[in-house]
Amino acid sequence: MAGYVTSILSTLFAIALGARVFTHWGKSEWGKLVTCLLGAAIAGYCIYYPQAAIDILTALGTLLANLFKPSGG
Repeated sequence: MAGYVTSILSTLFAIALGARVFTHWGKSEWGKLVTCLLGAAIAGYCIYYPQAAIDILTALGTLLANLFKPSGG
């Protein structure tokens, strides 16, 4: 069941993203187009490799938590 939900949501995301990319390309908004494509690459990575994305986000979260941890003195 979860596979169907993921498939439907990723398809809807791809349709919305395709519409945005086409709109930015049509208006010659190159900066927004590149930013949208980079976001799509990151989202695609998270969809196809979810465990790797979770590991990366966990490592970044741990790094940020340790960086802003109050000193114990």
